[in-house]
Amino acid sequence: MTIPALTTFDRSGVTPLRVLRCMAPDLRGVVVNLHDALKEMRSSVFRAGGLVLTDEQIARQASLGLDDLARTLPTILEAGFMARDDAGALYSPHLYDKALRREERAQRKAQADQRWEQAQADGAEDAGLTRKQITARENGKRGGRPRKNPVAADTDQRSIPLLSVVPAGQDKNPNRKPNAVSVSSSVSSVSIDLESEREINIPSCSISGEPTETETQPADAAQVQQLAARMLAASGLGGDQAGFAVSFARGWIKDGISADLIVSAIVAHRRKMDDNRETPRTMGVFKAPVQRAISGEEVVQMVAEVAPDAPPAPDWKRRADEAWLRQCSVFGAAVRDDGNYTRVQREWPEIAARNGLPPCERDRTAYEAHFRGAA
Repeated sequence: MTIPALTTFDRSGVTPLRVLRCMAPDLRGVVVNLHDALKEMRSSVFRAGGLVLTDEQIARQASLGLDDLARTLPTILEAGFMARDDAGALYSPHLYDKALRREERAQRKAQADQRWEQAQADGAEDAGLTRKQITARENGKRGGRPRKNPVAADTDQRSIPLLSVVPAGQDKNPNRKPNAVSVSSSVSSVSIDLESEREINIPSCSISGEPTETETQPADAAQVQQLAARMLAASGLGGDQAGFAVSFARGWIKDGISADLIVSAIVAHRRKMDDNRETPRTMGVFKAPVQRAISGEEVVQMVAEVAPDAPPAPDWKRRADEAWLRQCSVFGAAVRDDGNYTRVQREWPEIAARNGLPPCERDRTAYEAHFRGAA
């Protein structure tokens, strides 16, 4: 960077640039243009080699009008935002100060590098380590960064007071359960020394010695994979959702949910989405419909248990339900084999006839109407 020709330079007398905020807008604009021009020139002084630029040349270089520069330059020089060097060249004290600091940093770095090379040449114990590693080691020997209050922090961590237990009969919590166990005697506040209690191991089992609840047996892997494949086929999603399908299938099989019920719920929801011209993107959109179907099945089961003497469903209703569940499996297998949900839906009447299913619309109401009419 080109620097001004100066015998002395008082760095403490440089006017801070933030003072420029209180100046007139036109003066601020001229100063900014002058600094931008110097930065583009990679210089701190308006000089071309040994040639000192005139005010007219400076105005052209800074994209300023000569009248604007001539009108504002005396105030700029008086405020200290620009100055003249010994040869009369206009320069920026701020950019010159920045250049001096850059040179000082480079000099300090060169001296540090020289000391580093000398230390490497004198001592062999640090061979193979980088300068950063050796510096970190030396800082570690000195204890690293000191803590603000190490004594208080160590005391707080090693001595933890326990809160007192409220005696029985004094519990005023309105949300407390009636059958909750109350402590009959108060316990005074004590402190625990973590160092002396370090070797104590608290068992994770119940204190009462009662057996814990047995874990759920894992679902059969083959059943999970088969249900996940049927779910993917019914949803029309790609293989990127296979992991989610396996996860959902494993949970539902553990809960004892019927695979046909799950697939039929997915097929029904996918049909609604097709009617609304919607396209599923993840398997998660079918979770709520399956849960609703599960809840409905549980309600039917409870009704059957509460009213065991209720008259059985008519024969046409039973055959309609069986055909509806079977068509869910047939449709899912067809989609899985063909890979095109729209084509299978378009060719469904022929597929249904080949599998002994009614060629009516794939709707539960349509199935019931078909078998009711046949009866």
